[in-house]
Amino acid sequence: MKYSKVSIILCLIGITIAYMIFPPFNITFGKWTLLAIPIGLTIYLVGLIASIQAFLRKESGYMKYFSLLSIIPGILLILFLSHVFGGEI
Repeated sequence: MKYSKVSIILCLIGITIAYMIFPPFNITFGKWTLLAIPIGLTIYLVGLIASIQAFLRKESGYMKYFSLLSIIPGILLILFLSHVFGGEI
């Protein structure tokens, strides 16, 4: 499988897991609810590294550009978390 496809899949899964405990998803895991944020961010960062690998290996097609568009939700997540936790993450 190409790095660009893996990147898109991992970034979407990671961002979804990281956003899951906040509305409108609001899925809780009991006392482990806040643990979903670092797990989701870790999966997202692995996807971002795969996206960079797609560029370094010069994969053909436009999928590598779409995989780099996943940076925008990641930045929005970091901004959202900084406002929710008052700048103390």
